[in-house]
Amino acid sequence: MTTSTNATNPYTSLGLAIPPASTTAGGGTQSLDMNSFMKLLTTQLQNQDPTKPTDNSQMIAQLAQFSSLQGISQLNTTVSGFQSTLQSNQVMQAASLVGKAAIVKGNTAYMYSTKAADGSTTPSGVLGAVDMPTGVTNMTVTVTNASGQVVNSQSIPVNGDTRPTFTWDGKMSDGSNALAGNYSFSANATVGGKAQAAQTYVGAVIKSVGVTNNGPQLNLDGGLPPAKLTDVVEIMS
Repeated sequence: MTTSTNATNPYTSLGLAIPPASTTAGGGTQSLDMNSFMKLLTTQLQNQDPTKPTDNSQMIAQLAQFSSLQGISQLNTTVSGFQSTLQSNQVMQAASLVGKAAIVKGNTAYMYSTKAADGSTTPSGVLGAVDMPTGVTNMTVTVTNASGQVVNSQSIPVNGDTRPTFTWDGKMSDGSNALAGNYSFSANATVGGKAQAAQTYVGAVIKSVGVTNNGPQLNLDGGLPPAKLTDVVEIMS
């Protein structure tokens, strides 16, 4: 006489019986949630041998595993809620910056120009900032145009400020006005008698805000590379 497998498996009636490997779709491992865990624990107690009850230490270990599983599930839910709230707040914060001028982390700025009635143009100039390394004795900022030609260079005073600002009035080395367009800025510091590159920041107008998987993206005017919200170090207007 053939005995049914389901008749000898106390978990079948609970819907927890695992089918043979040959009949499992994909041969994958089934997951165990909290409800299934409690059903297994209850069934274990119902079917244990009265003369050999479950060891107390094993019972405590199983309950501890259940508590950990429940706690991790609740923590994941809480963290997901915090993440959604944080992303929403960041988007709202970034949206309030549209149309404002700011100093952002980067080395490329767009210089505007205004045209007078007589046809002459006046450059708007560029505002920037630079990080001063510890022990710096000299700092120089160099401006190059889109062709890579140096159009201006200036020394930044070392006065103890960790991030001093600087301005370029849009004048080239020969005193003529530079044309509107993108210009690159590089900072070179002297620390302990050795040359060292320093981080630059440039003025830019925030044109719009985009939403990405990595958070808000600030789209800058003048075709500049987009910036992150954390790249903004100062709001000017």
